[in-house]
Amino acid sequence: MKKKFHYRFPQHIWSLGYWGSKDAPKLWIEAKDAQQGNWYSYDFENNEISVISSIPSHSSHLQWLKGREKLGIFVRLQSGKNPGIEAIEAYDLQQGKCQYVIESQQAKEVSEDQLMIQQGKSVLLLDVDTGMILREQKNSPDLVSFAFESPHHIEESQEQFSAFKQFFSLKFSLQIAKGLDYWEGEDKLIFSYYLYDGAWKNYLLVCDLNFQILLHELLEEGELMGYHTFQIFQNHLLFIQQKLQLEIYEF
Repeated sequence: MKKKFHYRFPQHIWSLGYWGSKDAPKLWIEAKDAQQGNWYSYDFENNEISVISSIPSHSSHLQWLKGREKLGIFVRLQSGKNPGIEAIEAYDLQQGKCQYVIESQQAKEVSEDQLMIQQGKSVLLLDVDTGMILREQKNSPDLVSFAFESPHHIEESQEQFSAFKQFFSLKFSLQIAKGLDYWEGEDKLIFSYYLYDGAWKNYLLVCDLNFQILLHELLEEGELMGYHTFQIFQNHLLFIQQKLQLEIYEF
């Protein structure tokens, strides 16, 4: 493993998404505070980050749905304690400009480039690249979605957590609690674990199959702990420290 990229943002990181193409993938990052923020793009091939645009004024209601070659597709949520979907919005992630807004109360993926949406009592097919309503489902090309992996989450109340707790005590002399995120690869194991050391702290631990530690990093402590842990994408490990710093390692 080697560190490929790191970048510290001026505001907290709130959301991540993958877009671009299989051969030229990109990472979308939303960083903001209560007053302002930006959308950013990280290019895995060029190992560079750039600002896309300022975030839309209603970004607090936008939830990432999927990425396309040039677009980011979002669902816009209604405000309230139990928000439902209000619309589908697509943004050009090279310029940050809204490409279309489609009213919708539901959205279900039919294929990589089509959604089934509901408008009132009507159920319609939406082409996500154009925003056009289709009369019938079309034959889509053989597309491959972005194969990112999120870890498996285990709560302290679940039965298997006790086995991990004993494992951490025996192998690493660590007394973990609260919960655990876990990913197993061909030659390494990755954990995000919690322990109390004057305060609750969230750590990332990477080891080989012989349990030799390859990487051990503090992710966060306190109130925002556990908001992001880590993801795996095309032989890359991505994680966020202190909600501000993006770290990318290459396997």
